[in-house]
Amino acid sequence: MLISKGKNHGLHMFVVPIRDPKTLKPYPGVIVGDLGEKIGINGVDNGFVMFNKYYLPRENQLDKLGGVDENGDYETPFKDPKKRFGASLGILSGGRVHITTISTNYLQKAIVIAIRYSAIRKQFGPENSIEEIPVLEYQQQQIRLLPYLAATYAMRIFCNWFSASHVTMSINSVDDDGPARGIELHALSSCIKPLFGWTARDGIQNCREACGGHGYLKAAAIGELRNDNDANCTYEGENSLLLQQTSNWLLGIWPKRYETGIADTPYGSIDFLKNVDQLLNEKCVANMPEELTNHITLIKTYKWLTAYILKMTYEKVTRLKAEGKDNFQAKNDSQSYNAVSLAIIYAENFVLNHFYQTAIKFEDAACRGVLLDLVSLYGAWMLERHLSSLYMGGYMSGEMGWWLREGVLKLCARITPQAIALVDTLAPPDWCLNSVLGTADGQVYKNIQEHVMTYPGAMSRPTWWRDVVFWQTYVPSKL
Repeated sequence: MLISKGKNHGLHMFVVPIRDPKTLKPYPGVIVGDLGEKIGINGVDNGFVMFNKYYLPRENQLDKLGGVDENGDYETPFKDPKKRFGASLGILSGGRVHITTISTNYLQKAIVIAIRYSAIRKQFGPENSIEEIPVLEYQQQQIRLLPYLAATYAMRIFCNWFSASHVTMSINSVDDDGPARGIELHALSSCIKPLFGWTARDGIQNCREACGGHGYLKAAAIGELRNDNDANCTYEGENSLLLQQTSNWLLGIWPKRYETGIADTPYGSIDFLKNVDQLLNEKCVANMPEELTNHITLIKTYKWLTAYILKMTYEKVTRLKAEGKDNFQAKNDSQSYNAVSLAIIYAENFVLNHFYQTAIKFEDAACRGVLLDLVSLYGAWMLERHLSSLYMGGYMSGEMGWWLREGVLKLCARITPQAIALVDTLAPPDWCLNSVLGTADGQVYKNIQEHVMTYPGAMSRPTWWRDVVFWQTYVPSKL
């Protein structure tokens, strides 16, 4: 906090020297140490720091958005403190924006390994054939992996835009729309970081299990990806808690939904509020699985779902307040099934829309068709998790839930022939992938054999073999 002449001006940033560059010892007033070994990402040094009456010169303040002059007077380019705070939020979102890319990178490597392995690994086959078939041909393997392949493409494409948008916003944070961009970017990063972290967590685990016992090998590299990604679910804000930043922003907007231009935000993430009453009165009119999993239908359904969950969450908070609970308790008691779901669905809606808008602009017709299949699979797969809300809200009825599931399976089957080409597009070089299961040459069994046969000590007796063979010589007789 920056306090000048007795007034607290809120959160500000400073450059804080920690160690003397000549001795690498902490400066007086600074206590710094290492946290020790972690579950993963041990190539990154994590520690703690404490300050005791540590002096910082005025020149160390990062005062683009506000600071004090030589006389101790506070200066800022913003007349409204809320706008300065909004600009600050956007810049501070950088960590969460970066984590979305890290999560995507981990899932991207895992899905490449698992699908390449599944295309080579054969097991059983039709009763009228002596040939075994690749496990990727099995429906259960497809439903475990291909939705995460679609998710990886959605996440990769989104992260490219997200990172660029954050850089642009940070550079232009003092512009007229800088604060509005900062606030919306803060709301987006607060829900998309959890969405991508959890998607990567679940996807990597599915990849590990889909590779069977071979996936448990350290040399498969999936376990390391799983451990490294785990941090993405808690640092820069524990996911469940972080989602409240997004839901609180949305709940603040809902009462203003009829104000002119309220839905015209810099990034367009709340355009579902345009004609929201008409939207909420609509019903799904699909008549078959293919209609239900069409990308246009899915995008329209997600808009309805986001608006519906926002309405229901706001009404619950309002009801709890009317029962005598204060704002803190009312929101706290509206998280499960309401506010948490709201933030996640809002994130899914925005990412799906961005994926679609990118896919339809692809010039090559064949590639565009495959990308649109991935859009549909990603949207239908996510939407299936929210079937109960779609039924309770009256948007779907009858057999539509079964149609949606059938549509997901059909999309998986349609994408399977392109799966290897799609992961080859995503795959880093073999030396970077560093997995015996996922090399580009497809030599899975050769790689496993080489790894096992050349592993240090693999063919040797254990160092403690004498203790096993001659153990009786170490036990004194009781006779």
